[in-house]
Amino acid sequence: MLDVGDDAPDVTAPMATPEAAATTDRGSYTSDDVAEFSLATALADGPVVLAFYPGVFSRTCTKELCQLRDWKADLSALDAPVYGVSADTPWSLLAFVDEYDIAYPLVSGFNNSVIADFGVRRESGLMAGIADRAVFVVAPDGTVTYTWRATEPLTFPDTDEVEGAVAAAAE
Repeated sequence: MLDVGDDAPDVTAPMATPEAAATTDRGSYTSDDVAEFSLATALADGPVVLAFYPGVFSRTCTKELCQLRDWKADLSALDAPVYGVSADTPWSLLAFVDEYDIAYPLVSGFNNSVIADFGVRRESGLMAGIADRAVFVVAPDGTVTYTWRATEPLTFPDTDEVEGAVAAAAE
C-alpha cells in the first residue's frame, strides 16, 4: 500500500458518473455512458480523495458509499472531489449510482491496474482481485498526504481526519 509521502501513480480508468447514470435507463448502458478517469486531470483542480472498496451492492460497501455520499454533501464548501474505486465494471457502477443517488463518480478497476497501483488489491483467496477498503488523499502535486486501510469489516475512515488531510493538501 502506498504511504504518506509517496507519489501517486498516474492512473487512468473507466468511470461511472452521476450525470451518465441519470440520463440513461438502467440496463441500457453502453460504452458511450462511460467516462475516463485520469488522476492527473483530476489533480489539476486541487486535492483528490480516492475511496477504495471491495464491490458495489454488498452490505458493507453500500453502507460505506452512502456514508461517503452524505459526508460529501456536508463538504460542499471544500473543493475536493471524491472518487470511489472498485473492481466492478463501469455498468454495474452506473446502476449503483442510479440506485443509491450517489453524487460522486465511481472508478472501475475492472481489467486495469488502478487497484494494484495503489497497493490495495487482494492477491489471494476467494476474493482475489478486489480492492481492500482504503482511502487516500492525493495533493495537487501527486503526493499521497493521507492513507487509511480497514483492518476489520464495517470500519470506516474518520471523515474529520480525511477533511483535515484535504485542507492541508490544498495549502
